[in-house]
Amino acid sequence: MKSNKILVSLVAAFTLLIVMASGVNAFAQISSIEVNNAEAVVFGQINVAATAGESLPVRVLFVARQNASDVRIKAELSSRGKDYSTETERFDVIAGGIYSKTLKVQMPLNLNPSEKLHLNVEIKNSAFGTADQKTIPINAQRESYQLEILDAEMDTKVNAGAVLPITVVIKNRGSHFAEDTFVTVRIPALGIQERAYFGDLSARDQAEPDKEDAVERMLSVRIPDNAKAGIYAVEIEATNDDSTVALSKRVAISDNGGESMVVTSSNSKTFAVGEESTYRMTILNSGNKARVYTLAVETLSENLNVELADSVVVIPAGSSRALDIDVTASKEGAYAFAISVISDGNLVKKETFAAKVEGKEAFEGNATVVLTVILAIVFIVLLIVLIVLLTRKPEKTKEFGESYY
Repeated sequence: MKSNKILVSLVAAFTLLIVMASGVNAFAQISSIEVNNAEAVVFGQINVAATAGESLPVRVLFVARQNASDVRIKAELSSRGKDYSTETERFDVIAGGIYSKTLKVQMPLNLNPSEKLHLNVEIKNSAFGTADQKTIPINAQRESYQLEILDAEMDTKVNAGAVLPITVVIKNRGSHFAEDTFVTVRIPALGIQERAYFGDLSARDQAEPDKEDAVERMLSVRIPDNAKAGIYAVEIEATNDDSTVALSKRVAISDNGGESMVVTSSNSKTFAVGEESTYRMTILNSGNKARVYTLAVETLSENLNVELADSVVVIPAGSSRALDIDVTASKEGAYAFAISVISDGNLVKKETFAAKVEGKEAFEGNATVVLTVILAIVFIVLLIVLIVLLTRKPEKTKEFGESYY
């Protein structure tokens, strides 16, 4: 270990002497580069093997010839016209100093092993530009057996009892044939899963014979009717005898199986003490399964009595039911009460009502006044009609003379 450090120091010092003697106009000089823990540049170059998709550690050892600020080291990998590059944060150097910086360069996942890759490493700053650079040949190769889930398309919301379709696309990223590939979709919290056969996948697309390196299938997962509302993890796994890859997504499940609606014809009524008044409430179940609804009464006065014919009702899917609410009061006044509609432990709606209760005399008096007003209006209308009929002029009868033939 000590001998390696001494060797690196001697190489750096020797490089510094050569650079200073040569009179090159640069503030820094690269001494060596390690790629993937292999020495790539020591006064020369060697090819470095790298695998598709991996992150390459690149360690650069250099000597500063003069003071410089805002220095960066950039490592760039060129592949099919795309650049995969990274660079260090800005830092300062002091003349004569030996510096070591490490970067990570991402290898492309989808690469052709026959293409030639090169890793370009350079030291630069804004004042002097590029001080030094090196180009390293990269021998790229793919993993022997590797699957990738390119896409898994599905709805993010689904109702309990419904079917969740999931379209999955998988690709063979390996350099060997992928035989008998299966895809499994699981929702562990619900204890359900579906499995589908995706077949054999070639290492690359080819026309003759026709072989494909990617395939798309749809799996349908039925959500249990009794699934509780919540956010669930959906695990998607592609596997064969040689490789396994997994992907996780999330889905929101609603336990109502559809919408429930509560409608009332009138929320306010006026009636007399001791008289029974009926309110009507309609519950609509637009879901795809029958639901049980529980009705709970809330009232703040002991003088008001609220009765339900049924406190628990079952409504089939796509149906509705009208419920009567009978209300009586033992004392006049203004009252309020509420009916809560609950299904599967969840509040569907809380409907509030108002009742104006009057004494019998006042209520009967009001009724008499209303009846008198109505009769008066009818009398006036009839009188106007009679006057119109009497004042209408009779039509003149036409006289015809005798006609002789």
